Amino acid sequence: MGSMRKFNTGFSLIELMIALLVSLFILAGLFYSVMGDMRSYESARSTQGLVTKSRMAIQTIRLYIQQAGFRDSAALKNETTFSAGTSNAGEAWSYGQVIQGMTSSSEIDDEKVDSDILVVRFLGAAEAGIVSCVGDDLDDTTSNEVLLYVNTSNQLMCQDNNDDPVLLDENVEFMELLYGTEDDYRYFTASDVSDWTDINRVKVGLLISEDVSAHGLTNSNSYTIFNQTISAANDTNYRSVVMETVIIGNQGG
Repeated sequence: MGSMRKFNTGFSLIELMIALLVSLFILAGLFYSVMGDMRSYESARSTQGLVTKSRMAIQTIRLYIQQAGFRDSAALKNETTFSAGTSNAGEAWSYGQVIQGMTSSSEIDDEKVDSDILVVRFLGAAEAGIVSCVGDDLDDTTSNEVLLYVNTSNQLMCQDNNDDPVLLDENVEFMELLYGTEDDYRYFTASDVSDWTDINRVKVGLLISEDVSAHGLTNSNSYTIFNQTISAANDTNYRSVVMETVIIGNQGG
């Protein structure tokens, strides 16, 4: 009986501790492997989301810039042009001017400091794909304006003739615009443009962000758009600079 008891003894305390320690190492390895896979997935997903958001934001701005100066065939035949006046941003329109840029406006309460503002004007036309800030077709042939800016909440905003600002996109942190003429290969800031009727193209630069809180890494990088360098907000967002040159095909009195 004594020999039977000897062979039926269980694990010793030391053996149990060693087995527990090995199990903990295995679990820790599995945990870090899963966390690494989750971070990789979140990073890939956010990067793709950032690319998509950047394309959408730049294409939205392109749409409105390309509407600048639009007149349908009837208006062109009648030599209808754009009169002098005052824009939605509070700046003076000169005769024939269809685009206007600035860095601040007394008519906007929440624009982001140093981020640029753009106003374009055009005529509506039936079945011509000319749209308002909310995407509605503008069928009547009256003069219209669209004002684009980034607000203090990092939102790309659009304002029509008489409506409140409309949200176009989130997480647009900064917009810088440069302006070019047909006779000059250089680009100018809004303050350096001497004659807005000469402008036939706009170079757009945007700083876009995407929240990636899963990776837990702080972004303290700086990003340069043309003449400006913008520091990140020390958060967990990914950021990307996107640039595009847009031709104003309808320019001309």
